[in-house]
Amino acid sequence: MRLALIGKRLVTPFRILDDAVVLVEGGRIEAIGDKSILSRYKVKAIDVSGHLIAPGFIDLHLHGGGGHDVMEGTLDALETIAETHARGGTTAFLATTLTAPMDEIQTALEAISKACVSEEIAGARILGAHLEGPYLNPKQAGAQNPEYLRIPDPKELENLLKKCPFLKRVTLAPELPGGLESGRLLRAHNVMASIGHSDATYQQVLEAVEAGFSHVTHLFSATSSVRRLKAYRFAGVVEATMLLDSLSTELIADGHHLPPSLIRLAIKTKGTGRVCAVTDAISAAGLGPGEYELGGLPIIVENEVPPDYEVHPPEGSCVAKLADRSAFAGSVALMNQVLQTLVNLVGLPLTEAIKMVTWTPAHILGISHERGSLAPNMRADIVVLDENLSVKMTMVEGRVVYQKP
Repeated sequence: MRLALIGKRLVTPFRILDDAVVLVEGGRIEAIGDKSILSRYKVKAIDVSGHLIAPGFIDLHLHGGGGHDVMEGTLDALETIAETHARGGTTAFLATTLTAPMDEIQTALEAISKACVSEEIAGARILGAHLEGPYLNPKQAGAQNPEYLRIPDPKELENLLKKCPFLKRVTLAPELPGGLESGRLLRAHNVMASIGHSDATYQQVLEAVEAGFSHVTHLFSATSSVRRLKAYRFAGVVEATMLLDSLSTELIADGHHLPPSLIRLAIKTKGTGRVCAVTDAISAAGLGPGEYELGGLPIIVENEVPPDYEVHPPEGSCVAKLADRSAFAGSVALMNQVLQTLVNLVGLPLTEAIKMVTWTPAHILGISHERGSLAPNMRADIVVLDENLSVKMTMVEGRVVYQKP
């Protein structure tokens, strides 16, 4: 039986259709259009009139949620994470690891591989693994546990690629010994090599691009910027990212990590087709304020914002920080909160904001031919939003996985 979602507006995200209908059959979108197409098919109608229909959100950087972490290395933990983020409209994501002992990383990658092919996992679809660490620069460690950081080892990385066929992305610091060789290895295996937690100079970023790096992990967060050496100024990862068209990037748009001005700057220089938004959410996502742990480090989740900060995030909006409050420790946002930030705090048009959490991440990951937009033959990954951009319903490949009571 075909399903028909009937809504007030539909964002493809390249255009907006009023009083639109989406027809779904067999896990894919059969057609979109106005209500006249209903007369051509026998359908089961789902009336979401008064609400907005959009493509499901795609998160390329997600560590956990609902009290569970990807590093637990179990299907139960991954399912809880998938269900938690489906409540925020996410329909597909990369399960992201943390810096840890290598045996724990391998266990997590094995669990992700099993989850990718499992039909039992409820909630959002797990597209694959994102290895963030341990090959990071200690000078830009952020909330990654410095005890387990290590120099990139191409042989070790190649072993991980063999054991985890669903490894889709690796974040590492290319300026470290073995970094460029690792980038070439990842390119040869069609795995996205991402510059992150890096203290590289502009020249080192150019070498990284030549070696196969194509993306930059959470721009402005644990990424080097202009510095002075013997009176001369050296550009860093931030400037290289905004200057080089060959690099795409991502922003943690939770209302805390970056002020609107920096988000606007990145979009002005790169465009929404090369900049996606991510949550970088940790296990505390969806739980509220309190004391937690991340990769063996104590953290605190709170909503304390400096009085002179550029904006004041909405009441109830929290962020994770290291216990000494010296740095952020990932976000606790769901993806609809990221969308709200882009629209309400940054001031982006709705189509551009939705594009940054749908088509753009799909394009960066190389899956925009099947996910990230509402069009015939695309997978039926759909989110229904109210006027406040709160999630009313989430559909993954034609199945309703979340519906607000």
